[in-house]
Amino acid sequence: MFVEAYGDNALSEITCRDWFRRFNDDNFDLSDKKRENRPRKVEDCQLPRPLDEDDTQSQKMLAKQLGVSQAAISIRLHAMGKIQKIGKWVPHELNDKQIERRQNTSQILFVRQKRKLFLHRIVTGDENGIYFQNPKRKKSWVDPAQPSTSSSRPNRFGRKTMLCVWWDQEGVIYYELLKPGETVNAHRYHQQLIKLHRALRKKGRIIGKDMTSWFSSTTIHHRTRQQ
Repeated sequence: MFVEAYGDNALSEITCRDWFRRFNDDNFDLSDKKRENRPRKVEDCQLPRPLDEDDTQSQKMLAKQLGVSQAAISIRLHAMGKIQKIGKWVPHELNDKQIERRQNTSQILFVRQKRKLFLHRIVTGDENGIYFQNPKRKKSWVDPAQPSTSSSRPNRFGRKTMLCVWWDQEGVIYYELLKPGETVNAHRYHQQLIKLHRALRKKGRIIGKDMTSWFSSTTIHHRTRQQ
């Protein structure tokens, strides 16, 4: 009846039902109620400051700090182009001199690789203790091209086993998990090189070469032993 009488100016059915409930309660005030818990919006100048102080905060932590809803934080982060990346484990924080030395070495190797290919002949091996309990890394909100915040590896104690892994520029070639308490001695290292040679032949990395000729044409670099 309202639509027939008023057309597009007629009240909606939801508003009519709301007024009907008010009238039954002897409430004839037709003004809209104030929303006391209305979510606040995140201003452009509010969010960058907490991220600059600590970019590992979660959306829930940022929402609590700024007094807004988590949905508002999520919308604002998306508008700013922020994504969440998991930080990498590093043995320790490098100083400026160590960073500069690594950059120079990388540039020299890059130029050498352009002049004459040599990376395909390098096989690298490493040993590392794998703990049964590993803490989680934190996530941080950063720009797509910006690296995530790195975390120093904490000191952990407990059961662990030794992982021996070998790889080249194409990926992992061979790995071996030792039993708890076992170490790498001369005999174990010799057996690992034999298995590494078999893995290379199986994957087609070397063809028609015995162990002697393979060693003469391949550079074996063991990170732990060099240190």
